[in-house]
Amino acid sequence: MSLLTRASVPLALATVCLFLVQATDAEAQRRRPRQSEGTEVTVQNRGQGALSFLYVAPVGEGAWGEDRLGSDTVARNRNFRFTIEGEQCRFDVRGVFENGREETRFGIDLCARPELVMNGRTQTTGADLQRQGPVALYLVRNRSGNTMQTLKLVSANGDESEDVLGSTTVETNSQYTGRFERNAGCVYDLVATFEGSSERTLRRRDLCANREVVFGTGGDDPAPRAGAEERRNEPDGQPPLAVTIQNRGAVAIQYLHIRPRGTNNWGPDRLGSDTVEARGTFQLSLPRRGCDYDVKVRFSNDREEVRNGVNLCTTPEFVVEGPALAPGRGERKQTASARPAQPAISQVAIINEGDRPIESLFISSSKISSWGEDLLGAERIQPGARYTARVERDDQCNYDLRIVYTGGREERRMRQNLCQRREVAFGGANAFRVDGGGPDNGRRVVFTNSGRGAVREVYLTPTNDTHWGDDRLGSELLPPRFRLEMRLPTEGGCRWDLKVVYEGGQNMEKRDQDLCATPEMAIGRAGRTGQVVSTGTGFYINDAGYILTNHHVIDGCATVAISRPGGARIPLRLIGADEGADLAVLRQENTTSTPLRLRTGAGPVVRGGERVVLVGYPARSQLGGVNVTEGIVSGLRGALGDQSRFQYTAPTQPGNSGGPVLDGSGSVVGVVVSQIDKISGERTAQNINFGIKLDLVRTFLAANNVQAAEGESGAALPTPDILQNADQSVLPLDCLE
Repeated sequence: MSLLTRASVPLALATVCLFLVQATDAEAQRRRPRQSEGTEVTVQNRGQGALSFLYVAPVGEGAWGEDRLGSDTVARNRNFRFTIEGEQCRFDVRGVFENGREETRFGIDLCARPELVMNGRTQTTGADLQRQGPVALYLVRNRSGNTMQTLKLVSANGDESEDVLGSTTVETNSQYTGRFERNAGCVYDLVATFEGSSERTLRRRDLCANREVVFGTGGDDPAPRAGAEERRNEPDGQPPLAVTIQNRGAVAIQYLHIRPRGTNNWGPDRLGSDTVEARGTFQLSLPRRGCDYDVKVRFSNDREEVRNGVNLCTTPEFVVEGPALAPGRGERKQTASARPAQPAISQVAIINEGDRPIESLFISSSKISSWGEDLLGAERIQPGARYTARVERDDQCNYDLRIVYTGGREERRMRQNLCQRREVAFGGANAFRVDGGGPDNGRRVVFTNSGRGAVREVYLTPTNDTHWGDDRLGSELLPPRFRLEMRLPTEGGCRWDLKVVYEGGQNMEKRDQDLCATPEMAIGRAGRTGQVVSTGTGFYINDAGYILTNHHVIDGCATVAISRPGGARIPLRLIGADEGADLAVLRQENTTSTPLRLRTGAGPVVRGGERVVLVGYPARSQLGGVNVTEGIVSGLRGALGDQSRFQYTAPTQPGNSGGPVLDGSGSVVGVVVSQIDKISGERTAQNINFGIKLDLVRTFLAANNVQAAEGESGAALPTPDILQNADQSVLPLDCLE
């Protein structure tokens, strides 16, 4: 090697090193903004309500600091921007929504990911509480029954902190995630004030060993006894076990006992005064005494479940399937100082995702026949808005909800479990959604009822389970077109067995389903193509083959056809339909038809006390042909004052739906509505049936550019003549799969 070559080696190495240093420096500058510029962070509110408070603290700070929102709030589906300064990139984030629910995120690199989505579902976990570093986290649960207004930490030497809640409060059954510097010590008194009660103190709590504290309904808790059974750490200094109990059943867990494997004493109830509600979770810390434990739970219906040899080191999320719902068995756990039982109050948020204001809201127990009073009064729920209704519950949880939009269109949600559901949406995509629960960080799966009948029960278990577990619907039904959304724990794997029970008792099983590859599945009851699934009545309204009937007669049908003798059918084309008005118009192509005429003339379209005649095809499989009944107009409004309906006494049966209500001369004065109503859960009795007024019929037809035949009422006719004149105009309709 020449001298020149040897001398070039260190020079080349130096050049390469300089280049690498410059490249690394440039890359660092690309990844981390300069201090003078800062980083603009965007927070997107995708929760169900307004974001009221937002705290953003560097991971090394011992306090949350000031509320970034100040006097502002972030409305649903809106964004908020702020700037972080300096070289720090990793932050902890805490948000509080208007309903008091807390959301937390820890160790987020806001330089690399300056967009943060808050959805109201991500809460502090046991793994978060166990994180290492100079700043420790702790969780305060408020189970006192009153709003926590202030919270202070008092150290062992008497130093008292500022109010750590800042400008927030902690509603009952909510939580607060706090932070403190480890080098300042671990043992504190927690001093809280509550609305309507005096100051409460939890004394000498070691927040390094037990990260969760609960303010219950009793008095101040005594300090833990030194050397007692609930030691917080073993002599070897190992950290405690953080365990999350997931109740996947439909019955609350009242008692929870956990003992090291091989010991005989179950020890104290780990829940204390708490319970784990159906589909709820509970987090606790255990002194680490190995990994294998026995777990025993007792449900509110007195059933017990025991699992032996559970490795809580490798299974920190313990899933309890639990029994099926069995109301009326067992008693709820009460604290010694519990007050006499008071009527339970549920709060449910009514969300208007439609395009019209909601002007009436009715909520009543599924056990009673009356809708009760309009809860809105003079208020309105505008599109995109929400309204919180307070419901005084009886001894059960199932309630029926009915809303009326401006203009008269209605929607209903029947048998909603208000003990579990906190939101019910009307209109929009979420109007057809049932929440099946599950862990917040679980895998989302969706089951859609694509059939015409309701789904009564849904069972879903990992393929290696030997039992079906509990009904995932609980006490709810999954009506046609509705979807059941749930979140599955990741430790359950991808392959699951599914069992569906339909309202008529039929069931369907799908084994070994890969829900990772197919997270959305149709579970409607399969029918045979061309099979008749329901029948109704329609009638010609002009000579061009246009036919009027109810929306619920044609809803979900693959084909609607006129049924003819000998099994022949004439298919019809759908022209238009309105679910709220419960009207549909179809057409028979290439025909000249004999219509019934809508009544015109001076005076009311329908008059109280006048004679009416129904011609239709009820119970066709038993009666076989056309049927005629008569009565009088007994009321000029429908249920709850509905001005688009009138009441008549002519007997009405399933299959009359969509048929004409005729006056004494055979002119049309309304359209039959035969539907399930709030009368003991059965079909309306024969003397309180309803018809759709012609005002709404004409509005519907005009919206679909259909002209109906009209004419003034003539001389009164006997019923046989009315039937003879209408026989060629009134049609039996089949709904086909």
